[in-house]
Amino acid sequence: MTSEPLKAYEKQQRKLFRQTVHRIWKMVKSGKVDEVSEKETGLALIIMDHEEYRDHFENTDILDGREYEAGMIFNPFVHISTHQMVEDQLSSNSPIETVLFCEAMEDNGVSRHEAVHFIMMILIRVITASTVSRQPFDAARYKRLLDACGQVEPSEVEGVIEADFSSNNCRQNLH
Repeated sequence: MTSEPLKAYEKQQRKLFRQTVHRIWKMVKSGKVDEVSEKETGLALIIMDHEEYRDHFENTDILDGREYEAGMIFNPFVHISTHQMVEDQLSSNSPIETVLFCEAMEDNGVSRHEAVHFIMMILIRVITASTVSRQPFDAARYKRLLDACGQVEPSEVEGVIEADFSSNNCRQNLH
């Protein structure tokens, strides 16, 4: 895809996702969460777990899909979308390392929600590295990181991720 069609596609995807989140949020807010389709139930649960983003979910000015500066460290729509990706991995047991990591973190006293956020941290770093290097998603690295992070205390997870993405190791993994 050339740059312009790709940008138009991305804008359309953002628009559809934001409209879906906005619609589900309105249903949640009005107490009609039981009316959400079966397919959207998981997304509704994620949205309910992230009420701190309510101002963004209610912002009708961004439903057109344009680039959105959330004014935060992390765009709430990217957060919700990535959270959904991890939940999909967990529900399908694929890769199994996501499930094993989540279980290991829960065994160490971390809530499932926080364990999902750790997985998201790993997933985003691997996606970013793939994008920067213009290489396909490195599933082997993702699985290896999930396994390595599952072997340490929760307080050490970020350090394991950072060590893997240090400049020397990152260059080595790109070749």
